[in-house]
Amino acid sequence: MRRLLFIFSFFCLPVTSAGAQDTLALEDCLKIGIENNLSLQSKRKEIQKGRYGISENRARLLPQINGFVNYNDNIDPPVSVTDGSAYGNPYNVTHTLQYSANAGLQLQMPLYNQTLYTSISIARTMDEMNRLTYEKAREDLILQVCKMYYLGQVTAEQIALIKANITRLEELQNITQAFYDNGMAMEVDVKRVNINLENLKVQYDNAQAMLEQQLNLLKYIIDYPAEKQIALVPVNTETITPVALTGLSENLYELQLLQSQRQLAEQQKKMIGYGYIPSLNLTGNWMFSAYTDKAYHWFHSGPSGHWYRSYGLGLSLRVPIFDGLDKRYKTRKAVIDIENIKLAQENTRKNLQTQYLNATNDLMNNQRNFKKQKDNYLLAEDVYTVTMDRYREGITSMTEVLQDEMRMSEAQNNYISAHYNYRVTNLMLLKLTGQIESLVK
Repeated sequence: MRRLLFIFSFFCLPVTSAGAQDTLALEDCLKIGIENNLSLQSKRKEIQKGRYGISENRARLLPQINGFVNYNDNIDPPVSVTDGSAYGNPYNVTHTLQYSANAGLQLQMPLYNQTLYTSISIARTMDEMNRLTYEKAREDLILQVCKMYYLGQVTAEQIALIKANITRLEELQNITQAFYDNGMAMEVDVKRVNINLENLKVQYDNAQAMLEQQLNLLKYIIDYPAEKQIALVPVNTETITPVALTGLSENLYELQLLQSQRQLAEQQKKMIGYGYIPSLNLTGNWMFSAYTDKAYHWFHSGPSGHWYRSYGLGLSLRVPIFDGLDKRYKTRKAVIDIENIKLAQENTRKNLQTQYLNATNDLMNNQRNFKKQKDNYLLAEDVYTVTMDRYREGITSMTEVLQDEMRMSEAQNNYISAHYNYRVTNLMLLKLTGQIESLVK
């Protein structure tokens, strides 16, 4: 294993020194991503927006004061008829003046409105949902960054192994060419080595291109400047610690979000019921009014240019009596919404429990495979080294060397795959057991 770490670290040194690259540890990527990720910034804005929503609903409980100005031109003024017996007439007919105007202030303030009180509770629940949505998005970002970082590390590890294999085949190529020049090998042996060497170089170029794409995607996820070059810290497989299997966490954000949705649906159902309760408002007005038969009289002193003041306070009681059964059907719909959320809670919990059981099984299997594939890879290296020494001494044929080289490459690929699967399974169990925050502390 020390040989693998030496090869991988040796490969990473020129990579990190070229072009003033920044070497980022996983913790650095997580901190940068949490701070800079554009999608996460949008979720933080939603939290701020939700807090404004609470203040908005509270403002409805405060007095509402509005100013107003009215001007009327009664082209054909109406008349009012009153009892005229005091004046010796059966009726007294009065003509309204053609022009009237008024200006003032109106006050309205809820004294009791259960619907408004419930709307504040709903706003608080929605604010909590915004917070949970942000935390869920943050957790998803941590998982995404970790997976991409692990993939980049594994690809860099694969590049180091391919580079070491190229060095071995170049040595084999030189030996075979010398054998051929001295009549100890056939031309077809030289061609076989050249074919394998070219295939390895193609694999090396493909892996390099893949690593570049993975690093670019990682920079996008954490919103790192695209023009800057980055390198990853080499992985040490000896320091990978298996996750503690503490069981499925009850505080997963998926479950908390559904619980908040259920609470919101129940509050909305209550709000519909509160629509049957009377509401009481305080009302008030303070105004000036003026009347005249000629508009220009308002600009002259005299009785017709006088403004009359009036003000008063009152209570307004609203009593719902019949709404065409609207609230009844809204209540029934709300009940169905609550039942659907309960079903979603049960389904999500069972799904997460299944994920946990499968991940636990995968962890044991991948941990075992990782250890076996690592041993197989190191064993295949030793076998290839022995076969190469025997070929150098002229004891073993070229066919055996190439067969062992192929087995070694296959063992290396299996090791790389097992390594990545083991780390991803470990990561998923950190999430399901509620220990994902340990990665950013």
